[in-house]
Amino acid sequence: MLRPAARLLLLLILRLLLPLLLYCGMLPLAQAQDGAGATERQPPRQVLVLYSLGSDASSLWQTLIRRGLNAELSNQPWQVTPGIFEERLDSWRVGEQAAVTGLEAYLRTKYANVRLDAIITENYLAARFLSEHPKLFPGVPRFYVNHGRRDWQPADGANLDAPHDFGRALALMAQITPDLRRIAVIVDGSERGQAWLRAVRAAATPYQHTIAFEYWDQLGLEEVLRRTEALGAGSAILLLPYYRDALGVRVAPPEMTRDISARSAVPIFTSVESLILPGVVGGHVVSADKVGRTIARILQGRVPDQGGMQETIIDNSAIERFALHHLPPDARILNRPQDLWQRYHWQIIAGLALIVLQAGLITALVLALRGRRSMLSTLNAEREQLEERVLQRTLELLVANSRLEQQATTDPLTELGNRRKMTLRIAEEIERAQRGGHTLSLLMIDIDYFKRINDRHGHDAGDRTIVAVAQVLHKATRGMDTAARFGGEEFVLLMPETPLAVALDAAERLRLAVASLQVDAGNGQAIRLTISVGVAAITPTVGTAARLGPDVLTDLLIRADQALYRAKNGGRDRVEAAA
Repeated sequence: MLRPAARLLLLLILRLLLPLLLYCGMLPLAQAQDGAGATERQPPRQVLVLYSLGSDASSLWQTLIRRGLNAELSNQPWQVTPGIFEERLDSWRVGEQAAVTGLEAYLRTKYANVRLDAIITENYLAARFLSEHPKLFPGVPRFYVNHGRRDWQPADGANLDAPHDFGRALALMAQITPDLRRIAVIVDGSERGQAWLRAVRAAATPYQHTIAFEYWDQLGLEEVLRRTEALGAGSAILLLPYYRDALGVRVAPPEMTRDISARSAVPIFTSVESLILPGVVGGHVVSADKVGRTIARILQGRVPDQGGMQETIIDNSAIERFALHHLPPDARILNRPQDLWQRYHWQIIAGLALIVLQAGLITALVLALRGRRSMLSTLNAEREQLEERVLQRTLELLVANSRLEQQATTDPLTELGNRRKMTLRIAEEIERAQRGGHTLSLLMIDIDYFKRINDRHGHDAGDRTIVAVAQVLHKATRGMDTAARFGGEEFVLLMPETPLAVALDAAERLRLAVASLQVDAGNGQAIRLTISVGVAAITPTVGTAARLGPDVLTDLLIRADQALYRAKNGGRDRVEAAA
């Protein structure tokens, strides 16, 4: 016979377990009914997505797009997830023409037996390819997303362009930047870049009496960087996607952004989310996350939000660095410090829930089923924040390493290469000369009577003398040549693919250019300079079995030095060739 207390405890346990047993018994029945209804459902949608730039690893823009796409898909039931086929044109790595060559035949063959419900293009190259091939995938709805052709109405699909809202972008810059008086707009000279530039000029009209605008669209990369360093207080930069400078040099937009941010002392704004890298404020941008969500809605057969692909995004470190004020309430702040509650609020809620769940098994089961989806969403958000922090730290490390490498190989006085850089370049060019069988020439240059200049006029005058000769040397070098300060008043000029006779002519021109200099001694006197030059050359034999080693490098330097010695002994202000 059970005691009353034991009987009461048994009844309580049965009362708690009965709903659980009923739930477990009904689950197989519900699954069977769901399986019977599955035969009546429509097959899942199958959609082909064409990306322009290549793999996600090579494009931060596509990484952000995929993050927004996945986030949007994760908000929908798994039963309606479409079948997604993806093709990447890889235009950045192989070039636009090579990326589309043979692509039509490849897609036609690969998807011959696939029933597609839609085709989506991301960015301009994929959109241009698909619009130029109307007979590819006949009858399949086409969606041209974020391809950069504003107000375009294609005959074979829907235009879902995400235009840059430069009016809001400039208004945001004027609103949050104190004492803004000057804006430098950096953009390349491409057709898309010039279209953006026209839009910026139109948006700048209301500010023509308060803000001076400069447009850097016809400059070489080095000139852009030089002007960036010269910007002072009251200035800001609006940086648009930049692919090729005025000299035809191809530039990756992220690399261009990192170079600009490394040299800028003023706020840098942009119009594209993927360019918000360390050192960039942000701005009113085309949001890659929202572009990805738009693609996800099309994948699911839902109505896309074409007007919602812009967003105001500001980096928190830039807010603190430049003392930015009056931020819009709807701005998304990146890298904002979080307190304990913001960072672990779901964990705290879960802990409190566990305490409450001890009151009964049924309450625990209900809360667990409801909280499962919330917990997965929280973990996904934390993983994305960790990826963003790792990406930011990696980019900062790359910038720091680039600065250290430049400092280690540059002479601080003349800004030419130093002895270490020249030694490395000679070794590289000797190896390349052996492969190609061409002549490699080296000029060793020394300022005549340099000690006398230091003794008479002081070391400051000596430094100005060295800088003046370095400037002449820099102007005389070709793109393939390398000039370096080898030590003291001695310089070396390395001339690949240059016969000895041509190198001697170059040395003579250098000698004459220096002889025409007059350097201010600082006391009202002018210093006249001369140089002595020793020239040596090597012509390796193509296909030799033994690789040229460090002895060849040493021999080339010794021969040039001996020729320089002969020039010095022969009266200075002359050029001598090595024997």
